[in-house]
Amino acid sequence: MEECFWIQVLQKQVSDNEILCEYISEYDIQLYLFGSARVNKTPNDIDILLIYPDNKRVTQAIELKKMLASYLQDLNGIEIHMVLLTVRENEDINFLKKECAVKIHVNRNKK
Repeated sequence: MEECFWIQVLQKQVSDNEILCEYISEYDIQLYLFGSARVNKTPNDIDILLIYPDNKRVTQAIELKKMLASYLQDLNGIEIHMVLLTVRENEDINFLKKECAVKIHVNRNKK
């Protein structure tokens, strides 16, 4: 199965941003794509789930949400919607499975 267009785009864009990569790594945050952009090359918006370890990291998760949404919106010219959940909240409501969310793998690109 061919990988989703937006997964490829977002993985590259986030991986190219050293600050975002360091933030994601340092605070053990996971990113997932869900919604119409998962299956549509021309969605009305891009929906991203940000999963962070626990409530001790909520401040960092909110800060990353702001940086990431602004960065991706500027690059792609499309509105970015983000949902934030702790690992526990995701387990409780099973959001990943219900939304068929796809992980955005972030690998810091060395230049």
